[in-house]
Amino acid sequence: MIRPKLFTLIFITVLLLFPVFSYAEIDGPPVTKLDNHSMRPNNRVMGIHIGETVEEIASDTFRNQINLKYIEVSEDNPYFTSFSYCLYDKEMTTLICFPQALDKAEIPESVTKINQYALYGVRPEISEQVKEIIKNNAVKQGSEYEYLRYYTFPYNQKWPYTCEYPLTN
Repeated sequence: MIRPKLFTLIFITVLLLFPVFSYAEIDGPPVTKLDNHSMRPNNRVMGIHIGETVEEIASDTFRNQINLKYIEVSEDNPYFTSFSYCLYDKEMTTLICFPQALDKAEIPESVTKINQYALYGVRPEISEQVKEIIKNNAVKQGSEYEYLRYYTFPYNQKWPYTCEYPLTN
């Protein structure tokens, strides 16, 4: 029979060690492109860090990440940046992704464009507020609000893959 104090000590030790075992790194070549096959629908993903080697992101990469609350980008990434947990192009003129589970965020005044899937899955009232802010930013800057229908960022590059992958659960 285990004494209560010993049991408590073992239980606390297991709880403290659990995070060590639940974290994993994948060793391999650096990722340079992200698309919707890079991020399968996963209800457990709450945050994403985009490294410095990522050069292209397909517009629908984050479409089905329903619990996504934040996106961070490495400061050394020359193509993308994050601000207030949202994903933007490096110049912060285009909103690429507003995470679906994010309740509020500050939208920079420089943002006048929005990606076609940037607000996919975001609650309608939040989505409308974000669109209105971006439209007002465009008016203040004397430019036109743009709703972009590109398949990848940066815009001058086409996503090279045309193959389809079978969906799995």
